[in-house]
Amino acid sequence: MELGKANGTILVVDDDCNVRTLVKLLLEIEGYTVLIAGDAETAMKVHEEYRSAVALLLTDVVMPKINGLELADRLLQREPHLRVLFMSGSEYASRGFGCVAKPFTRANLIGKVGEVLESPSPTQVAENFQFSEAS
Repeated sequence: MELGKANGTILVVDDDCNVRTLVKLLLEIEGYTVLIAGDAETAMKVHEEYRSAVALLLTDVVMPKINGLELADRLLQREPHLRVLFMSGSEYASRGFGCVAKPFTRANLIGKVGEVLESPSPTQVAENFQFSEAS
């Protein structure tokens, strides 16, 4: 994919402002339209407003109140064809399908986003993603 040739709208959700800002910048450089939210509740409101435009939910797994898995489940109930990609700094998250491990490189992030968006079938969160926090 050529630089700046991507298209689609991505909803980025992360409780860390620095991560949100960096991810937004990297995706916009590639040509994506990016909506951001700092928590799941805000993400649900943004998704409601832009539902038909959002092609991908790119969300952190571990967030206060409502985690990324629960957010994805809720949004998939509204919009079953929504694509989902998780971001996580946990070593356990890398075992799951549809996850980019933090810290990630620009190439890793953009590659995984493209892979998920080009996938022929919608995301199946419950079947394909395993996450357990270290005790």
